Amino acid sequence: MTINSVIAEAQRLHPDTISDSIKVRWLNELDGKIMRETMHRDDFTPYKFPEDGEKELLVKEPYDNIYTLYIIAMSDFFSGEMESYSASAVLFDTAYTEFRKNYIRRNMPPLSLFEIVR
Repeated sequence: MTINSVIAEAQRLHPDTISDSIKVRWLNELDGKIMRETMHRDDFTPYKFPEDGEKELLVKEPYDNIYTLYIIAMSDFFSGEMESYSASAVLFDTAYTEFRKNYIRRNMPPLSLFEIVR
């Protein structure tokens, strides 16, 4: 998904008055976290908006719904909609956990690279 498509989808599903530049900041936070904590890389370059609007985000299908869910959860939080935030945060967390489990499973080094210590 591109930055623009995520923002448009989130707005279509959950209309709000939060600026697109703030949503891009949230996407930067999320992709930076994914890069550091899941991919174990420190070379994330933040997206610029609107220049990078058509840039693809890190997470691909079928896990790319984490971006829309994250924007919706953050929107609920900053709008003071705590009941909605509780529900949207659980949805995001579930999707994010599934992405992480899949990524780690697919990117683990082969067992032959590990030294077994007894």
